[in-house]
Amino acid sequence: MSENMHTLAAAYALDSLTDVERRRFDTHLNDCDTCADEVDGMRETVTRLATAAAQEPPEALRERVLAQAARTRQLPPRVRRPGSGRTRRLGWMLSAACLVLAVVLGLATLREQHTRERADRLNREIAAVMAASDARTVSGSVRPGGSGTVVASRSLGKAVIVMSGLPQLSSAKTYELWLMGPQPPRPAGTMRPPVHGNPKPILATGLGDATQIGLTVEPAEGSSRPTSQPIFTATIS
Repeated sequence: MSENMHTLAAAYALDSLTDVERRRFDTHLNDCDTCADEVDGMRETVTRLATAAAQEPPEALRERVLAQAARTRQLPPRVRRPGSGRTRRLGWMLSAACLVLAVVLGLATLREQHTRERADRLNREIAAVMAASDARTVSGSVRPGGSGTVVASRSLGKAVIVMSGLPQLSSAKTYELWLMGPQPPRPAGTMRPPVHGNPKPILATGLGDATQIGLTVEPAEGSSRPTSQPIFTATIS
C-alpha cells in the first residue's frame, strides 16, 4: 500500500488527484517523511519551472530542439529498479523539465500564429480604409516636432493614423490618440516611437460623430481623458 501511495506523489504535487485520492494521500503524508520531502521538492521544482516558462523562448531555441528531436533515435523504455528517493526525485524533475519545455514551445508557436493572424487582419483593415471610396486624407505638423497623417472613412467608421518624426519620451510618458467631437474625447490608442524609426500605424475604430483626431502626451499607462493639450489635430469632417 505504501508503494502504491508513493506513486501518487507527483500527481499530488500537481494537484491532479481526485478528492478521494487526495484524502488518502493526506493521511499517508502524516506518516511518511519520504513522500512529504518529495512532494515539497516537486512543488518547488514546478514553481521554478513555471516561472521560467513565463519567458517566451527565442525562435532559435525552438528550431534547435525540434531539429535535435528529429535526429534522436527513440529507444524502448528500460525497466527501472527501485532506487532511492533522491534518484526518483531527479527523474521526476527531468521529466517535469521536458514537459514544461514542450508546453512552452507549444505556447510560443500558438502565440506566434495568433500574432501573425492579428497582423494580417490589421493589414487588411488598414488596406480597406485606404481604398475606401470616401477615404479622406489629412496631414499636419506635430508640436514640437514630427508630422502626422490621418486617412478616415466614414462608411467604415475607421481611421488610419500614421505618425513620423515624433520626439522620444521618457519611460513615464506615452503618446495617446483621441477621437474628438461633440462628445467628450475617446481614447483611440497609444504609441511610443522606437529608438530608430517611426511607430506603427494605429487603426482607430468606431469614429461615430468624431470630427477630429488629436494626439496628446499622457502617463505611460494611458488616460481615459486627455490630461494635456493636443500637440496634433486633424479634422476629418
